[in-house]
Amino acid sequence: MKPWNESGIGVVFLGGLIIAAIAGIAVLFFIKPAKKPIEKITGDKGWSWARTMFTTVIMAAMAGAMSVSFRDCGGNYDDLIESRAATIMKGLEQVSQSFNYMAIILGIWLLIFLALFIFLRRTPR
Repeated sequence: MKPWNESGIGVVFLGGLIIAAIAGIAVLFFIKPAKKPIEKITGDKGWSWARTMFTTVIMAAMAGAMSVSFRDCGGNYDDLIESRAATIMKGLEQVSQSFNYMAIILGIWLLIFLALFIFLRRTPR
């Protein structure tokens, strides 16, 4: 089996970023029905909360994918050039890390909306 070249590693890196972006958009389509409860909890400014949440989810997906380094401790990526399996595993690690970051950011948003729900229920209108 002949080794990769640098463009093969670039394709895997770009593919991981594209898959992370698609996964973020898919998560947003899945939680799109949450827009109405957000508007109910926050009142008039529900659209800004929803847009901020959607933006942070996409940014978390992309940041998670970009946090994976394709270089070793010495700054080289020679092992990835020689092994296609290692390169593909790095691409899969990108996708996995993007899901980790999205899960963390969605958990933070859950806590924010729970706090808003509790706080706005107690204040008289």
